[in-house]
Amino acid sequence: MTETLTIGESVTVDPEAAEGVLHVVLNRPRKRNAFDLDMVRSLTRTIDARPIGTRVIVLSGGSFFCAGADISVYGRGDLGEIGELTRAAGVLVETIATVPVPVIAAVEGMALGGGFEVALAADLVVAGDTAELGLPEVSLGLIPGWGGTQRLTAQVGARKAKQLIMLGQRLPAAEAHALGLVNEVVPAGTSRDRANELSAILAGSSASALAATKDLVSNAERALAYSDERATLMELFTSDDGVEGVAAFVEKRPADFRR
Repeated sequence: MTETLTIGESVTVDPEAAEGVLHVVLNRPRKRNAFDLDMVRSLTRTIDARPIGTRVIVLSGGSFFCAGADISVYGRGDLGEIGELTRAAGVLVETIATVPVPVIAAVEGMALGGGFEVALAADLVVAGDTAELGLPEVSLGLIPGWGGTQRLTAQVGARKAKQLIMLGQRLPAAEAHALGLVNEVVPAGTSRDRANELSAILAGSSASALAATKDLVSNAERALAYSDERATLMELFTSDDGVEGVAAFVEKRPADFRR
């Protein structure tokens, strides 16, 4: 690929990616790749502005895929800012889910909260064997609001989704694979290499057939209640528990939800 993409500092493109593969790297290591508004928009823009001839997109994040939303945004308590981030994140995961090329998430370390929701929206997930995935938002008095309640339920069923979300459980890569949330588990540190191998296979396949497959298989998730989920999340930000949960996280203390 020879075209240049305009992106933010927190999202980079691997120039060594094979022809036809856009390899996007989450690059905010000091925040464990946690998403702020700029990072969300940069990733969306990078996917939307993909070079002509892109046949596969690989998402990775180095040794730590993504810690989710940047809690410092929530801690400031500005509902306008929080709402803007939530809306932009909704656009991001929908972009990943509907872009007409396969998207592979290469997960190392942890994919938590919004990071896991990004992986849920991807078409294939390859995880290092020490990776963990989960939706811990209930511990903050919140819910997953970037598609997590809906996509996780569609992919594992209501009972298991309730267990994982209500208990805030972190799934080891092997357990996530057993549930069908991860396609392959590989030795730690090699998920990106395996994703590149898979992308080479996909890049040599029929682009139109892959796009049609993605569209048809994803139909089951297309009509889910994403707007209801985001509206509920915004309500919880102003609830007593939401305020207490975020404050407790920022202050590094246990939350007291029974006051």
